[in-house]
Amino acid sequence: MLTLLQPIGLIWLALIVLTAALWWKRQRRFAACAASLVLFIQLIGGTEFPEALLRSLERPFAGVKLEGLPRCDAVLLLGGGFEPSRYEAGGVRLTGAGDRVIMALELLRLGKAPTLCIGGGSVFLDGRTLSEADAAKRAIADRNLTSAEVISLGICEDTHDEALRVRALAQERGWQRFLLVTSANHQRRAVATFRTAGLDVTAAPCNFLTSISLGSSGSGVGIPSYGGFARISIWLHEQIGWWEYRRRGWIQAKLQPALRTSSAQGREPARAEPRYTFARNSTTGLKSPTGASSIR
Repeated sequence: MLTLLQPIGLIWLALIVLTAALWWKRQRRFAACAASLVLFIQLIGGTEFPEALLRSLERPFAGVKLEGLPRCDAVLLLGGGFEPSRYEAGGVRLTGAGDRVIMALELLRLGKAPTLCIGGGSVFLDGRTLSEADAAKRAIADRNLTSAEVISLGICEDTHDEALRVRALAQERGWQRFLLVTSANHQRRAVATFRTAGLDVTAAPCNFLTSISLGSSGSGVGIPSYGGFARISIWLHEQIGWWEYRRRGWIQAKLQPALRTSSAQGREPARAEPRYTFARNSTTGLKSPTGASSIR
């Protein structure tokens, strides 16, 4: 019942009361509008509908075995899991996607790559524009969390910008293969973006937010809460991002998921990462960036 004391629960309850009052006063049209809002809030905040949508993004990447991932030239840690902070220890705050940092460090501990590349955006703090990647690099170095080389990609505008910066490094250093660390719900768009940029990436998913990896919070219909709206927001962000990246030519793909499976004697068959096939287009600006001005 404490859910009713939350803002969404209170709004939902107030709309129910308003619907009843309007119906009693025979203002049926207004009552129908209020009832529609009640049903909308109920669908998003009080059912499994948002959970099901988010699961659809995470499901193709469930069950990846870290030990079965290939050894690559670098682990790519995409931004979003950390940000500079004035008062947090080490000047870095882990966000709700902070599992990305733990996954990247675990892959390095397993010897999957000799190098860690960190992406991320920027934060304006104390009159300065600070790089999220630089802050994360310092925090990792100060604590000696890995013996691997750690490279900051600097301030990146988005996932596409991260892909271009990694591609420039790959051409400079002769890198061929990468492990891509980001949230499971973001992997589809991230893998497509990096592969369209010509990079051979293998998904290393983390930060699962649904019952695919976490315990179930129950099923059926209940009092609406914020959780459903948070999940639908993430799903919409990824869907709109996918459409926009396709429109800009940053994703040239028809997803053809083909989960490769392998088994070893005495071991349970492991699910490998999804593979995708992309239609290349030589007119989409996939030329190699030659300098900072090429990476926007």
